[in-house]
Amino acid sequence: MANDILHTLLAASLIAGAVIALLCAARAPLRRAFGAAVAYMAWAAVPIALAATALAMLSTVRMPAQVQQVVAPLRHLASAGLPAAGIAGMPWQQWQTWLAAAWLAVAVAMLAWYGVAHRRYRKQLGPLRRDGSLYHSMHTDEGPAVVGLWRPVIVVPADFAARYTPQEQQLILAHEAVHLRRRDPLMNALCALLQCALWFHPLVHLAARRFRLDQELACDAAVMHAHPGLKRSYADAMLKTQMSTQAALIHCHWQSTHPLKERIMQLQQTPPTRLRRVFGRITITALVAACGYGAMAANAGVASPDKYMVTMKLSAGGESSSPALLVQEGVQAAVTSTGKGGKWCTELMLTKASASSVFVKAVIKHDDRVISSPGLLVPIGETATVGVDDQFKLQLAVSKPRD
Repeated sequence: MANDILHTLLAASLIAGAVIALLCAARAPLRRAFGAAVAYMAWAAVPIALAATALAMLSTVRMPAQVQQVVAPLRHLASAGLPAAGIAGMPWQQWQTWLAAAWLAVAVAMLAWYGVAHRRYRKQLGPLRRDGSLYHSMHTDEGPAVVGLWRPVIVVPADFAARYTPQEQQLILAHEAVHLRRRDPLMNALCALLQCALWFHPLVHLAARRFRLDQELACDAAVMHAHPGLKRSYADAMLKTQMSTQAALIHCHWQSTHPLKERIMQLQQTPPTRLRRVFGRITITALVAACGYGAMAANAGVASPDKYMVTMKLSAGGESSSPALLVQEGVQAAVTSTGKGGKWCTELMLTKASASSVFVKAVIKHDDRVISSPGLLVPIGETATVGVDDQFKLQLAVSKPRD
């Protein structure tokens, strides 16, 4: 049990690290090329890759040998990461149990900390006064923010109407509405759960901060797409918002720990055209799919090569024989017969051509000298014939062996 937990954690951390490193390097170029909304979509590669890893480890998924060669370095790291020997005189089995228990203890502690911090933040907001679809905090230093997980609401500070102009209020509420529409608090909760599960991985915590920033930039871009002439008012609203004294948690704050400079600079960029956004979505979809497939391939078993029963009738140098061989695809098999005219050797290499046929590459040797090298496309269950003058004749039939 402990070994399975550690192996799963190691595989997940390797896959997460590889995907996160790729996204951290690509997020800025993606944002410049296709816009902030498309760059934010790229973060879907992390949960997709982890889900593919779990699927590959929990199922009997098999990948072709050619694919396995590409992901061999990750498989090697995973196998080398868990030693078989003991550490400091203690058997490795005991270390596995202690390491698994330590991981679980820290993960549960982090999860509890998130729960306590969430309750503390909700308490700090004080009683909320409802005004239509908005909720007003009793304090001036909290909000605007989307608060809650299952039924999120927009919370604004007590001086919301006095601090912001009507136009700024409209832009702020539009920003928070984008968070609600995209279910960003739920995405933030999933991010927090990933941080708890992989608490030992520094790239995961780095990615969480980058993810939250890209989330805010994507919302900014959506608001500016709907209100392209109000960039100045939008920037003024950002500058008027006080920094939150609480950690971001799963809530979506209008302005908390997100780099204000980067958000304002983003407002000055020319938005991408519709064609570029469409091409960007196609690119991100391909990227996410590639990450998922690569993660599955790195943790799946190698596809077993097909095996075939080859039944032959040989006539070589006046001698006849009827050998039968169980031949594995891609592995050479040979039959040797000795007659009055010397030694004959028939080498066979089978490659699957389709579900109903096999390509047979034969090499016929007489006294270690190659006489002929025919290639045959043989339908399963049928017979093919090869002859060399009157000295050698081969009839072979290929069939699938019974399980």
